[in-house]
Amino acid sequence: MKQFLGLALAFAIGFACRAFGIPSPAPPVIVGALLVVMMTVGYMLVDRALARPAKHAIDCGGPSGLTPSATPLAGATPNPVSKRRTFADRLVVALYPVAGVPAIRFIALLGLCAAYIQGGLVKLTDFGGAVTEVQHFGLPFAPATAGATIVTELVGAALILSGVYRWLAALGLAGFTLIATFIANRFWEIPQSQRFMVEIAFYEHLGLVGAFLLVAWYDLKEQHARLTGERNGGAVALG
Repeated sequence: MKQFLGLALAFAIGFACRAFGIPSPAPPVIVGALLVVMMTVGYMLVDRALARPAKHAIDCGGPSGLTPSATPLAGATPNPVSKRRTFADRLVVALYPVAGVPAIRFIALLGLCAAYIQGGLVKLTDFGGAVTEVQHFGLPFAPATAGATIVTELVGAALILSGVYRWLAALGLAGFTLIATFIANRFWEIPQSQRFMVEIAFYEHLGLVGAFLLVAWYDLKEQHARLTGERNGGAVALG
């Protein structure tokens, strides 16, 4: 996977340098470019060969000169060779403390719910316009539908931000968004020359549905872990 990403990045850099007239960081002729490729491949192959752990490490003598099979700990399982951390692994370790800050999580959820907070407040302050919008899409019981839309958007966003029944609110907004998308963004019914922005909005809303499903999945996972921990703790206390 890393090799594929490296080749894709190299191609993107070369394409951008050629397209925008930027001096290339590699030789501009094909022979020089192939030389760079072969040097890189050779470096990667040697690195892989040298980084590979010994197949017969158990038969190698330690500080005493004896193999593990000759020591009193012969029955013990040898310690596995620790895997070298890649740059991505080190980046994860460095960024995880920042990602675990509650404020970061709240800001992410606030960004996810921003459109629903704004839409709900606009409809609430201009209820007549909200009713007219519902009538435009041919939905029945326009005043009740507009009111239900406002409640769904504002209450759903409030529950997600507060953490109270977050999974339930996320599932509700996911379903609401999916239904609204197929009602308001039916790009396949619009002439080809006019459907571009509506088609983009359709797939953007599908992305929001996926985001809300992820929020529900993570929250359900956390709630399950909490309940399981409480039950296990209770069993231990009773025992």
